Amino acid sequence: MPEEESFMIPPRDPAARTAGWLLLVTAIATVAAVIGRISATDLTAVTQSLAAIGANREQFGIGGAARFISGLTLLAGAFFLLRTWIMRQRLGSRPVPVLLGISGVATALSGAFGVALAIVVPVSSTVDDLASVAPATNVVLNLFWITGKIGFSLAGLGLMAAAHRQWRVGGFMRPMAPVSAIIGGAMQLIWANATIGVHYITGPAFVLWLVVIGIMLATGRVEKRFAGLLEEDPSE
Repeated sequence: MPEEESFMIPPRDPAARTAGWLLLVTAIATVAAVIGRISATDLTAVTQSLAAIGANREQFGIGGAARFISGLTLLAGAFFLLRTWIMRQRLGSRPVPVLLGISGVATALSGAFGVALAIVVPVSSTVDDLASVAPATNVVLNLFWITGKIGFSLAGLGLMAAAHRQWRVGGFMRPMAPVSAIIGGAMQLIWANATIGVHYITGPAFVLWLVVIGIMLATGRVEKRFAGLLEEDPSE
């Protein structure tokens, strides 16, 4: 029975463990990014946002750097997730790491724009002093917003893609499926200004999701579940 044994891969895949730890680092970096964020950057008046950044350059720069790191670690985590035996055997949902990886790229870009803003925006807290700010600075601020939203939205789509597979895999992962779907769907509301308050719920929820999945991957629980699935039905 050598053909069946080829599916019985020991749940000790270093790629899965590495992906788990990287997702945990992403969660930590995301929290640091939120702490360094300035609420004024959500305002529609660009000059008011730039004034807030100018008055808190160090804090905003740290938040941008943390966002940049969170994007890189999310991208790296997605890369290692794609290299797991679960994905190689086509047992997992490939759109999940792909969406998370692209989300990581957009998030890292947003963080880079944030760091750039902290460097170039004048140290000032008044709107009038910012009237002469180069138009390019306003463009960078808009790019900071849009790339951040794209990254968050794509991560939400990744959660929704994960929900489908979590339900099919069953076991302890099945109860997570509706949670992933709800959080992922709610994350798409980032595009609606009228529901900006929801972001204060979906943001922490996404961080918690990263922590839970990161721990499950780092401890090998996800691998054990998929290995058990193969034992139950080798045709999977």
